[in-house]
Amino acid sequence: MPVVCDIQVIQGDACKKLGDGGATVWEKNFNTGGRHSGGNAILMFMVKGLTATNSDVTIKINGTNVGKIEHYNGADSRHWFTQIVNIGGGVLKNGNNELQIEAVSFSGAGPGNLYDDFWLKDVVCIFQQRA
Repeated sequence: MPVVCDIQVIQGDACKKLGDGGATVWEKNFNTGGRHSGGNAILMFMVKGLTATNSDVTIKINGTNVGKIEHYNGADSRHWFTQIVNIGGGVLKNGNNELQIEAVSFSGAGPGNLYDDFWLKDVVCIFQQRA
């Protein structure tokens, strides 16, 4: 049986800030209608920031942990990095799904500066479909 792929852009080129002065939890719905339940999927995104924390950011789809955004402690916070997470197609629903990403704290955090601010853009899910 042939299998093809489809692409869902969850967040385009517009940057989404997580942390102080932004969302502390980012939830975004996306559709994977026609997905192959036994197939695979990947989540790709660009991330900037996460340079003060030693913690990775948990990624959830439909309430299930599917991976982490790796931190870049000590890196230049102005640079964008690409990250990819491989997720099983069984986590995805044949229809609407919810992506959830939560801000993380860092050593030395205090009032008014509780989170290691970071930005996301170009968040894309590529998933297998039945032909």
